[in-house]
Amino acid sequence: MALDLEDARRLYHFAFNAEDRARLPFYAALLTALEHDEQAQVLLAEVRVEQRNPMLILASLHLAALKGHPVLTPIYSRARTGQMENPSRAATEVLGVVNDEPDTVHRELHRSTQTNEPGRSAVFRAVIALIAQRGHRVINIVDVGTSAGINLYFDRFPVRSRDDENPLTLVCRDDSPIDRSLPLPDVVSRIGLDLAPLDLSIEDDRLWLQACYWPEEPRRMARLDAVLAARPSWPTTTILTGSARDRLGDALALCDPSALTIVVNSYALGYFSESDQIAFFDEMTQRCASANVAWISLESPFMVQWATSLTTSDEARKGGTQILVTLPGGSPTQWGWCQHHGLWMTLDDDAIASSNA
Repeated sequence: MALDLEDARRLYHFAFNAEDRARLPFYAALLTALEHDEQAQVLLAEVRVEQRNPMLILASLHLAALKGHPVLTPIYSRARTGQMENPSRAATEVLGVVNDEPDTVHRELHRSTQTNEPGRSAVFRAVIALIAQRGHRVINIVDVGTSAGINLYFDRFPVRSRDDENPLTLVCRDDSPIDRSLPLPDVVSRIGLDLAPLDLSIEDDRLWLQACYWPEEPRRMARLDAVLAARPSWPTTTILTGSARDRLGDALALCDPSALTIVVNSYALGYFSESDQIAFFDEMTQRCASANVAWISLESPFMVQWATSLTTSDEARKGGTQILVTLPGGSPTQWGWCQHHGLWMTLDDDAIASSNA
């Protein structure tokens, strides 16, 4: 079967929104270079369809840099330390490696992108605190697409409007009134579900997780280092391997039935097939309607089959992530929008009102 290089080119072209391109000049230049390069198009087109994402190519190159590649390591080091003077030239040098040593990328394409961004916990914290106001003081948390399970610890990350000395702090700009002083519920069980979960005790898994981060964001890299250091002292989790269609029921069966179970997902459903997306939506809608279950979904409305039909207003921002919430006994409702790594969020007035109903 012929490779669809035009589709690969489009994937590179739309991999970043305007906000990311402005913040990350090296990766923006690299994506542009990859978009127009035939070898880079071939590499992406060869990836299995559920992982055909330019982030997998970027992570494979970053992994080689972390492992000491003679050309890539100094380039990525400059990106991490803010010493990148000419992003376009650096992107051209990286593209040279892609063409001269395609196996540097190709041998990693069996992997899965595993960003596991804890910044999204800033959004989860705000929404879960509002749900707790309805009398839910004890919860189970189930994370679908959990990777290494970092967002199962949403309650371990303080949230501030600006950076501070604590590497675990999540910096989130609240673009609507959000009461960050609301108490969080106690968490009695933390359960993750993933097709290919990462184990933070395994060096190769830790290195791959680092590679999936963007080198121009040293604050995120420092936070990951802090998570790795703190994780042994945090509560235990249960991580199940498998698809949501096959194992969501197993995950929910492990939850304390006396506590509210909150299922979350964030930038995971884009890797589901269309039929699995719809099946997951239907299952979660039914479970929330008939059981003590709530659902928080953070996904791009352009990457899932059902999100855009649920939009109750125009997008808060171009490229924003939809905050979809389903309360026990309720139906899926848009609560607001956020940046895909939790750098900003806004909640609709109706969302806050419904949480107090």
